[in-house]
Amino acid sequence: MPFLDDIPPDIRRAACAFHEAGHIVVGWEHRRYITHAWLRPPYGFSGETCFEPYTRGFQPGSPVDRQRAEVEIAILSAGYCGEMIYWNAEGLRWYPGAIASHEDDLRQMEPYLGLLRPIDEAALRARCATAATAILYRPSMLAAHAAIARRLSDRRRIDRDEVDEIIGRATG
Repeated sequence: MPFLDDIPPDIRRAACAFHEAGHIVVGWEHRRYITHAWLRPPYGFSGETCFEPYTRGFQPGSPVDRQRAEVEIAILSAGYCGEMIYWNAEGLRWYPGAIASHEDDLRQMEPYLGLLRPIDEAALRARCATAATAILYRPSMLAAHAAIARRLSDRRRIDRDEVDEIIGRATG
């Protein structure tokens, strides 16, 4: 397994961009729109996707809010799923095992898992990751995902208008 320093910076940055683009595309599909996403300076090896805030909180007994919580877990799962699309593409020889890019997403899932209290947490996470992957592998979404990742990698930032334009072109 390569050490992180062995992986060229442009490949690490692209992997991060695909990770953030995964969150963006699956969020967009679920009408969770971003305000912006960015790759952190100086190298862009980590990033952040900021979604428009919910207008109200989550209520534990509400079936609608339970569904919203599951959608949030799918969106959080989509970063890793999107990144794996990148790592698996074109036979890249670098494997991301040394990159702990999903740890922050797993921590952010905790409140939603606490709300849902699933009997089998691993099964719920797997179901959400499968749902995210299914969205990302639709041909139009694969194209949008790649275009968003390229824009993010090149410019290190993307906003909602750019995302809407890219996804609109890919799905229209």
